[in-house]
Formats: sequence, structure tokens, C-alpha cells
Amino acid sequence: MKIIEPGHVYELASLDGGVPQQIVFVNRERGSEHSGTQTQELLRALIDRTQHCDACLRWEGNDKIIHHLRMALVLHEARALERKTEKGLLLPEHVGIGNDGHFLLDDERL
Repeated sequence: MKIIEPGHVYELASLDGGVPQQIVFVNRERGSEHSGTQTQELLRALIDRTQHCDACLRWEGNDKIIHHLRMALVLHEARALERKTEKGLLLPEHVGIGNDGHFLLDDERL
């Protein structure tokens, strides 16, 4: 891994003779803004990749990897919710609740 722009652009080694791949994260810092992805999106890709590899060759350790990748994703989203609440963009008392008494998650993929 080579850091091109700290915190935002990385060059990843490619196996089997391929060209190096770049991952570009969004940069919203004033004066150096550019589009890109978020850590959460990369975590979603890593979860899918691990599930795919596990389907090809089962290893129970993949269950732990997927669990921790999911927890990392949840923590990133918790940070975003906290920041939105602190800025007054989210009023948690107005978020719908489900039958279990917690925030309503209405995504059919759950």
C-alpha cells in the first residue's frame, strides 16, 4: 500500500501481474475537495468479498471477520448519527421506533 494523499488516496498492490489499484476517499477539506467513496462503502465491499470467498472455500474464521467488519461499519454510522445530532440535523426523539422499541429500520434487505 502506498499513500498518495494521506487519508484520501491510496495505491494498492495488485497480484498476479495486474496494475496497482487506487482507492479514492471523498475529501471535503476546504481547498482540497474531491469526490470519492467513504470508508463505510469499502467496508460493505469487504463484507461481500469475505462472504464470496467463504462460499468458495468455507472457513469458520470468516464468520469472525464478517462480524468485526460489520461492527466497524456500525461504529462509523454511529459516529455519523452522533455528529448529525450534535449539529441539530437529527432529532432522535423524532425517529420512528419499531416493535422492539428501537429506531425503526425499514430497509427490506434487513
